[in-house]
Amino acid sequence: MMRIYKRFNRPNVQLVDTDGKGVTGLTESSVVVGNSHYDVDCLIFATGFEIGTAYPKRAGFELYGENGLSLSDKWAEGMRTLYGMQTQGFPNCFFVGMTQGAYTANYTHMLYEQSEHIAYIVAEVTKRGQRAVDVTEQGEAAWVAEITRLAQSYSTFYQECTPGYYNNEGKPNEGNNAKIASFYGGGSEAFFCLAKGLA
Repeated sequence: MMRIYKRFNRPNVQLVDTDGKGVTGLTESSVVVGNSHYDVDCLIFATGFEIGTAYPKRAGFELYGENGLSLSDKWAEGMRTLYGMQTQGFPNCFFVGMTQGAYTANYTHMLYEQSEHIAYIVAEVTKRGQRAVDVTEQGEAAWVAEITRLAQSYSTFYQECTPGYYNNEGKPNEGNNAKIASFYGGGSEAFFCLAKGLA
């Protein structure tokens, strides 16, 4: 849906159903949806915060791991992590966020749980007199397989959602990227227990 406010001096609101496809285009004086033009005086882009896009794009720089491998190249076919927090070949590198991690109603709670886990890892590495920590390829592959397996359980839900980055633009079953870019489907409490080794 798109909400159009016509003329500032006349509080007239018109709702336009974009059929989940968004705006088709813009002209000098209108917003185009399908074949229809809607005149506007002012256009405000309210896209919210950026989420679900590549880390290098959001960070504004590329990250390189062992042997000069870039994160973009490693994740060209989709994000690959262990618990959404570490990726093999990038020692001492940690990520926070819900991709391949927990999905919670309170985003701050999820970040707190992840940072607590990362702090534990760093403390253990220090206590053992080591300088680097990395995950194994096997552990990472097993976690990606689990994320993909659990994503099957809610694929019908994603198929019926408005097209967007969460569902591969309305095609959640095409390719593997949409499933790989999912959150842990076992629930946030189960995820927190897994990350803490309590499961």
